[in-house]
Amino acid sequence: MRVLCVSPHRDDETIGCGGTLSAHADRGDFVAVVHLCGTGGADESEARAAASVLGVSEIVSLSGDPVQVAPSRRLLLELVGAFRRFRPDVLYVPHADEDDPTHRVAAKLAHEARWVAAYAVYEEAGPPVSSPAREVYEYEVWTPLSDPAVHVDITAYADRKRRALRQYHSQIEETAWDEGSLGLNRYRGVTSGVGRYAEAFTVARASHIGRPPTDSLVRSREAGNASVSD
Repeated sequence: MRVLCVSPHRDDETIGCGGTLSAHADRGDFVAVVHLCGTGGADESEARAAASVLGVSEIVSLSGDPVQVAPSRRLLLELVGAFRRFRPDVLYVPHADEDDPTHRVAAKLAHEARWVAAYAVYEEAGPPVSSPAREVYEYEVWTPLSDPAVHVDITAYADRKRRALRQYHSQIEETAWDEGSLGLNRYRGVTSGVGRYAEAFTVARASHIGRPPTDSLVRSREAGNASVSD
């Protein structure tokens, strides 16, 4: 399986779905992370260190502003190129109701790029790909989801996620993202019952009708428990 995570800023991927990405990696899946923020800065090396901890196969930084990403043809073109290059089966993006405007832009661009990547347009971004990302899940960063559809048990990956977050020294010096993120994961674990720690998602697109998305990685509200550590 090929997995792509679109992250507005460096560290959003780890906060929102770091445990799940790590579970994918341990399962042998190819995992790529695309940061919309620009290259350079201290957090670029931090992002690579965090990716190494999680087991992410490849990370790419696009040309968006490092602080607040605005939609543009250039950024869409780059993101379409990422879809065509990585050919994901599964996509993770921020959810549409995030308070941070850059997170909302990232979600909108990712959904548009996934659709565009399948058509013979933007030839400079590479040849079109057939049905990219048949499964799309939206994660939470700044704004908790009001009604998650699925929960991933990341109990076996909580310590790894914490270590990955602590690679972002420039971020956690000001805000304790390691504590805040794992605190929310603990809450999700308690309220969902899937495990001690869990990451929550909405489902934007699913190819497996009638059974839990991403097979054994998640638990839906209707399905029985499933753990990434199985």
